[in-house]
Amino acid sequence: MTLQDNQTFRDALATFPSGVTIVSTTDAEGRHWGFTASSFSSVSMNPPLVLVCLANAAESHPAFLQASRFAINILSQDQKDVAMHFARKGVDKFGPHEFRYGTPDDPHPPMLAGSAASLLCSARDAHPAGDHTVLIGEVEAVELGNAPPLVYYNRGFRELVSDTEEALS
Repeated sequence: MTLQDNQTFRDALATFPSGVTIVSTTDAEGRHWGFTASSFSSVSMNPPLVLVCLANAAESHPAFLQASRFAINILSQDQKDVAMHFARKGVDKFGPHEFRYGTPDDPHPPMLAGSAASLLCSARDAHPAGDHTVLIGEVEAVELGNAPPLVYYNRGFRELVSDTEEALS
């Protein structure tokens, strides 16, 4: 078996459901940066490490390479609009959405209200990998929400339905 073309590769990846995240940071000048990512995974429990992949062509790429901290906000199923907004280039990504920002007493990257969960990470490593960079972060703190997660599958957003809900239908 061989890889026929890039479209075949994309089609294969579309068969894998994943969560959707907004990754955010604040640079040394106080500007906020962020991007939508579905390439997110745990790496290690001890120490608690996660990874997320960032396109090398992303406007925010230089900011994340310099960042000492970043947040990974795992989106809830009612945050589809946030995912789509952060996937665009050249727009004010943070203005229209409810983020909690760090202060001089509590400096942290933007944390998205209503997320299924938010992970505050210290940047550990950045590894070039093809047309992306793999960012590895050590999780410093976790905020858990109570909303179900947003899922991306076959080029569209999906909602999870529990077995119990399905049986009651």
